[in-house]
Amino acid sequence: MKKNRKVSKSEIRLKSGSDNAHRGISRGNMILIAFVCLLVGFILGAAVAILKTSSQPMVAPTAASMGPTTGGPGKNITVDYEEEIRLSKSILEKDPNNVQALINLGNVYFDTERYQEAIDAYSKALAINPKNPDVRTDMGIMYRKLGQFDKAVEAFRQAAQYDPRHLNSRFNLGIVLENDKKDFQAAIQAWEDFLKVVSPDDERVTMVRQEIQAMKAAVSKK
Repeated sequence: MKKNRKVSKSEIRLKSGSDNAHRGISRGNMILIAFVCLLVGFILGAAVAILKTSSQPMVAPTAASMGPTTGGPGKNITVDYEEEIRLSKSILEKDPNNVQALINLGNVYFDTERYQEAIDAYSKALAINPKNPDVRTDMGIMYRKLGQFDKAVEAFRQAAQYDPRHLNSRFNLGIVLENDKKDFQAAIQAWEDFLKVVSPDDERVTMVRQEIQAMKAAVSKK
């Protein structure tokens, strides 16, 4: 949906019919971006017969340790997610109420599309700190992935209640109400609430206004 992401992901793309999640900059995306930049730099360097290497380490966007990556022709860059899971679980064995470890674990499950396991980890984190809107929004995205749209709506609404200016929860709420629930009236209200708190220069504003107009036109024809 992983910056509105302290340890979170959270934003579903607006495009109608799309099931992609924009999550800020996730661990996997950061690695892919770094790889592409390295590849482009290498090509440009070769073109002018100059080869440069960087000594700067890659920094992951969360406190969780990141494992090795693999790549090559025709292969995707991957994170050692199993190692991240192991590290988070090892922390939780010693400290079951470690909220950061629970969120990190949920984030790894989010990234690897293990939806129910992500929900379980996020639920435990929210039992300790129920007022974290990022985690609640991430959990809502996982519910949407499982087709549990009512629970997704509830999670997004609760996130917005805890933080009325939380953009991703309001944005995601409009997505689910419009595209999954087909509740245009409720979706229009959700989008209008989003527009009340979003910055005018946010890239989503134009899209949201277009969606509102389209839904209003559809409702008027009924």
